Amino acid sequence: MRKAIKDFLVISRANIQIASLPTAAVGIILAARSMPELWDISVFLYILLFFLVLTFACNLNCLADVDVDAKFKKKMSEAVRSFGAGRMRTILLCEALLAAGLIIGLAVLKNNIVYLLGIVALGTAYVYSAPPLRIKKRGWLSPLPVMFGLYALPPVGGWYLIRGRLSGFILVFALGYAMLMEGITIINTCEDYPEDESFDIRTLAHSLGIRRTLILGAWLAGIGGIMDLTVLLGTKAVGAPLRPITLAGLGFLGSLYALTVASIVRVLRRVARADDPAGLSKIFAKLMPLWFLKTRYSLFFMALLLI
Repeated sequence: MRKAIKDFLVISRANIQIASLPTAAVGIILAARSMPELWDISVFLYILLFFLVLTFACNLNCLADVDVDAKFKKKMSEAVRSFGAGRMRTILLCEALLAAGLIIGLAVLKNNIVYLLGIVALGTAYVYSAPPLRIKKRGWLSPLPVMFGLYALPPVGGWYLIRGRLSGFILVFALGYAMLMEGITIINTCEDYPEDESFDIRTLAHSLGIRRTLILGAWLAGIGGIMDLTVLLGTKAVGAPLRPITLAGLGFLGSLYALTVASIVRVLRRVARADDPAGLSKIFAKLMPLWFLKTRYSLFFMALLLI
C-alpha cells in the first residue's frame, strides 16, 4: 500500500501540485472585496475541482507517455508500471466521475455558468494527452491546452465565481499569467525534445526549433511577468490606503517575483545559446517546480495583502 501511494504521488507530480494552489485561488482572491467572501463552500469546491482536474491531467499524461518516459524519465515510467495500467484507468474514471460531481455541486450552489468552465477544463485535459486528438503531438497547437485549460482558465473562473461577471483586469491578468507559466513550461518541452522525436511526438520545439522555442519562452516569461506585476500593483495598489507593513510586504514579494522572472528569462536565453540545448534543458528543468513556487506564491500573497 505504501509503495502504491508513493507511485501515485510520482505519477500525479506532487512536486508540481504543491505549487499549484495559487493558480486555483488567485482569481478568487483578486475578486474578493473582503476576507469573508473567501469562506464559502463554493470556493472550497472550486479549488478542489481544480486539483482533481490537474491530477486527472497529470495521471492521463503519465499513462499515455509511459513508453516515452522510459527513455529518460524512468522514475515516472516505473511508477506507472508498478502501480499498474489497469489500476490507473480505474483511478482516471473515478477522478472524472468525482469531477463531474463537483461540477454538479457548483451548478447547484452558483446559478451561473462557472460550472461550465469545469467541463471545459476536464475536456481540455483529456484531449491534450489521449488519442485520437492527442494535441500534445500537434506541433504549434501543443501548448494551447495547457496555456488555456491549466493556466488562463482557473484565474478567470475564480474571479467569475465571486463576481458573477468578467472584467478587463482579470482577462489581462490571466493572459499574463498564462504567458509566464508557459514560458516556464517550455523548459520541460525542450528537455523532452529527443525522446518525443523518437516517438513521433511533434511538439512546439519541433515545429519552431528548439532554440527559437527557448527564446520564445524567455519572451513569454518576461512579458507575462511584467504584465501581471504591473496590472496587480497598478490596478489594486495605486491610490489605495495601505499600511506600512502592507507596503513592506508588497515590496518584498514584488522584488522576489521580479528577480525570479529575470532569472527565468536569463536561464532560457542561456540554454537557447548552448551547444546542446536539449541536454542543458534537462538540467535546468529541475528548477521548474521552484520557479512555479516562487512566481505563483509571490502573486498569491500580494493578492492577499491587497484585499
